[in-house]
Amino acid sequence: MTVREEIIKALDALPEEALEAVLQYVKFIQEPEEVEPTAEELEAIAKGEKAFAKGEYVSWGEILI
Repeated sequence: MTVREEIIKALDALPEEALEAVLQYVKFIQEPEEVEPTAEELEAIAKGEKAFAKGEYVSWGEILI
């Protein structure tokens, strides 16, 4: 089964009231809103990039364990 087929099957199983949220999400990922980061967010990004460069991070797989 393709991903598209799986998505369609999952959509068919959703209650009607949940479909509005799915539609909003699909529209969002098609045209994401562009937002300028704040000075605080830019600082946090820079801090994270430095930590990553030093190898100071945890992989997603390790978090899931």
